[in-house]
Formats: sequence, structure tokens, C-alpha cells
Amino acid sequence: MGRYTFGRLHLLFRGSPEYEAAAVSPHASLSPLVHKHFEIQDMAGRRVFLSEAQLVIADPFAEVQQWHMDAASGRGLSVFLPLQNVAADRGPQELLPGTHALHDYRRGLQERCRDCFRSLCATHGTVKTAEGAEVWSAGDALVLDSGLLHRGLANDSLGAPVPMLVLRYDLVDKPPPGCRRSWLLAMCQVGRSLSSVFRLYAWM
Repeated sequence: MGRYTFGRLHLLFRGSPEYEAAAVSPHASLSPLVHKHFEIQDMAGRRVFLSEAQLVIADPFAEVQQWHMDAASGRGLSVFLPLQNVAADRGPQELLPGTHALHDYRRGLQERCRDCFRSLCATHGTVKTAEGAEVWSAGDALVLDSGLLHRGLANDSLGAPVPMLVLRYDLVDKPPPGCRRSWLLAMCQVGRSLSSVFRLYAWM
């Protein structure tokens, strides 16, 4: 267990004889999607594994997370499964569409940045899983490329804590995070900058 931002408790399931079984059913239901995503790698004999299974509990008044990514190599998938309805004030996820393209090292930096900005302009910046009167329903799956910049928003409610199951899938030969800590920190700053630019753009 660990608290990496104020008000959020992270409980790791992997290797726990008591709690790991709780992740088996959602993992099984996601398997067809995961294998389809990694189909080309499967055909090449590369193995996929469940690299992370954790429960993230956002307490009332939990602070907003920093922008972050889960992995910078391979074609990893991150799956978020809310275990109860998440209203806009109870800590939904916020995403920066297109930022996963920044880690596609098969292409030049200029092309990666162009694709990233094209996606962000199409969505007018950040996208939230719940906004205004919307609700992110329990059992809905948010499936992301693990290189996408995202963060959990603040839980401003006075209600019960909000539990979220997080499963991550990666290639065995490309385990997370796939980059140095300095790159992870740099991407946090990139997320802050992009978010600020598009907030200013929306205001204007």
C-alpha cells in the first residue's frame, strides 16, 4: 500500500494471496480486447503479461494528481474500472488525447508533435471521464495507451471514498516504465504545459 498524492490509497493486488483473486474476473473479461490489441506481437511470439493490478481509493478531499504516464515503451494498455459511479466532483480521470504519440520513436520528433497537437486541437484540449452533470458509471472501462498523459482529478465531495480498479498490460520484453525517471518527470511538465496552453486557448 502507498499514498503518492494526498487522499489516494494505492493497494497492489499482484502477488497477494488474499486480494489477487478479486482481479481475476475483470482480467478475464478484458482478455479478448487485450489479445486483439497485442495481436501483431502475439503472432511474432512476444508475450503479454498483466504488469499491474491495483485498487486506487480516492478519499473525500483527495488532491488532483500530477500529469503522468504509465509506460513509455511497447504498446502497453492501462484499464480503469470504477467500482461505483463517479460524478464530476468525485475524482474522475482527465486525459490529454494524442500525447501517447510522443513516445513512438519509430517516427521523427516533428511528426510526433504534430500528431499530438492535431489530437489535442480536435478535442480542444483535455477530456474528462465526467464533467458537469455527467457521471462515469460503475463498471465502465476506460482503456488507454499506457503512454497517454492522464491524471485523477480532485475528489471534492463529502461522500464515501471512490474505489477504482486499475489493470495494466505490457509486453514481457518491454516492461514498464521503459524510460528513465528524468523522462517521467519531463512528461509531467509537458502535461502541465499542454494543459495550461489549451485552458488559455479555451478562455480566448
